[in-house]
Amino acid sequence: MSEEEKMDSSPRNRSTESPKEANGENSNVNEESLTTNVNSQTKNMEVHHHPDIHHKSKKWKEYFLEFLMIFLAVTMGFIAENIRENISDREKEHAFMKSLVEDIKDDTSHLNAQQKTFEQRVILLDSLVDILNSTAVPLNTNNIYYYARLVTKGYAFPVNTRTIDQMKNTGELRVIKNNQVVANIMSYYSEINQIHELEATDNEEQNEYRKIAVQIFSAVVFNQINSTGLNIVTRPVNNPPLRTDDKKQLGDLSGWVHYIKNTRIGIYQYQKDVLLKGEELIQQIQKEYYLKDE
Repeated sequence: MSEEEKMDSSPRNRSTESPKEANGENSNVNEESLTTNVNSQTKNMEVHHHPDIHHKSKKWKEYFLEFLMIFLAVTMGFIAENIRENISDREKEHAFMKSLVEDIKDDTSHLNAQQKTFEQRVILLDSLVDILNSTAVPLNTNNIYYYARLVTKGYAFPVNTRTIDQMKNTGELRVIKNNQVVANIMSYYSEINQIHELEATDNEEQNEYRKIAVQIFSAVVFNQINSTGLNIVTRPVNNPPLRTDDKKQLGDLSGWVHYIKNTRIGIYQYQKDVLLKGEELIQQIQKEYYLKDE
């Protein structure tokens, strides 16, 4: 082998290859690799941003099943809410009826106590009318003073409207499902309203009576026979004189006594009706709502 050939094939000669040529080859390889990666990422991005939205269409049975499930869920929720409200209303209804029975018991207790007093007062007023129109007025002034002072000792009916007022103000009358019970409650309190109207008339008549009474009777005597603290009137021992025995004034006074008597007869009758209705209503409510008679 010649010297030139040996030199050409020596490692030194091979290593003298230009660095630029080597870098160029590596650069070409890197560029090709980078281009491949970019193309791959681009394809992946295209796939990510442009999904295949063409799904297989559902059968009508599947749509119906979905609709049915939604419908049942809404319906069950509605039914559950109605059941909850119904339970709450029944609890309220029972509590209101129990409270109402207590109110009516209070009313009947007061009415029973007033009935006997009303009967006595009506007889008393009737007697006063007769005496004021008799010729023996000076001989009966002890009775006249006694009866006359009792005329204005009225007894207003202290009805207990605690429960019915609460039910009306809050709209809770709707929770009472028994229509007959509702009707009887309304009838009961309507009758009481009649009593209150007559009591208002009675007060007006008493005011007219007082205007004449102060001209006929001595305030000193009234003070002696009237106990303010105990609300009790006692009959005078002797026959104290009247301030006047004018027939017209005595007649006018007896006229107002007559009106008061008739008004109180009306009150008395309505009280009897309310007492009867109250007792019947208590029995009805206790039976319908299984309340014990306490």
